[in-house]
Amino acid sequence: MQATILCNGDMTDPIEVCTGVTHGCVIAPTLFSLFLAAILHIIENDLPLGVQLTCRTDGKLFNINHLKATMKTTTTSVEELQYADDTSVNSCTEEDLQTIVNAFTRAYNRLGLKLNASKTKVLYQPSPNTTPSPSSLTANGVLLENVDCFSYFGSFLSQTANIDAEVQHCISSASVAFGRLRQRVFDDHNIRKTTKIAVYKAVVIPTLLYGAETWVPYARHIKALEKFHQRCLRRPLGISWHDRRTNTSVLKEAHSQSIEAAITHHMLRWAGHVNRMSDDRLPKQVLYAQITHGKRSRGGQRKRYKYVIKRCLDYWNINTGSWEEASRDCSKCRTTIANGVQRLETRRTAKLEEKRTRRKERLEQRGTTNQPYTHHLNYPHCHRVCRSRIGLISHLRTHQS
Repeated sequence: MQATILCNGDMTDPIEVCTGVTHGCVIAPTLFSLFLAAILHIIENDLPLGVQLTCRTDGKLFNINHLKATMKTTTTSVEELQYADDTSVNSCTEEDLQTIVNAFTRAYNRLGLKLNASKTKVLYQPSPNTTPSPSSLTANGVLLENVDCFSYFGSFLSQTANIDAEVQHCISSASVAFGRLRQRVFDDHNIRKTTKIAVYKAVVIPTLLYGAETWVPYARHIKALEKFHQRCLRRPLGISWHDRRTNTSVLKEAHSQSIEAAITHHMLRWAGHVNRMSDDRLPKQVLYAQITHGKRSRGGQRKRYKYVIKRCLDYWNINTGSWEEASRDCSKCRTTIANGVQRLETRRTAKLEEKRTRRKERLEQRGTTNQPYTHHLNYPHCHRVCRSRIGLISHLRTHQS
């Protein structure tokens, strides 16, 4: 399965003909939305099928096999996604994508709009084990630029169809937000620590976890985010690495939760919100659907968003069969998720403490076992003791130099 995505910023430039006002005036948002809806009505018959989805919204979100039925399933297609003057056009083939771009271009030119080709980018997402090839799409005779990553409403779409680039972008953005407040807030000794932590939770955390409710995170992503989270928390608390404080103790002192718990909280709340939508809403259709054409290859597969949701529910001992019905009640769903996050945090803290205890026991046993030859690991210059021979040799070289 190949997916070609065209992302465009500022699809429409100065509006003059439709409003009857002077060039460059700002159009009202409501009238602007109606105008774009009229454009979609004009080109409705000229648009080819985009990304086709097989959907079934009668429950059983985590049962993929029920989508193979032919009687109760519906087929929908996603050709374009618009928000204000930004448009994302989607297609599975380059020929269909060029047809869609041409249709939009003709409609814009007909109504006095101009497509900004310099801000229009092409992002090609090939199927796994396929070498990406640049496309040759044009708009108004201008060759569109091919990119590996594209920022669309704060989220980073990548050619590899994973969140590696987005996680790094979120960490960079959160680091910038933290740095701007560092001198005035986090390093100011006249401000209480509770106030600093509150500012951090209100400014940095939302920047760090922007769009996290739609992520499919792996362990490497959680580890990178937790590392940044710990580094930022230790600054306003005045904790340095010399204090040898554990991560769990830092979270407890800051009255904060881990990044893993926060991401899980966002994901389940978003999944419950989508489940409460009507069946004709696109987010719910996408959640309860799979791509019609194409199949997964053999071997290890990439995780699905549904799999991540199901794993979280199983980890919290929530019945996946009755979860959809239970999420219909918004207040009950929020209470269940909050209790689940608390259990997740408690279980995670106990697991880390147990792991730390086992590691200390291994180090103590190793020191007892190596007792007969510990005199070989003593540093003759600074009287330090190394736990390995390679450490002793490396330290001796520093003294020789």
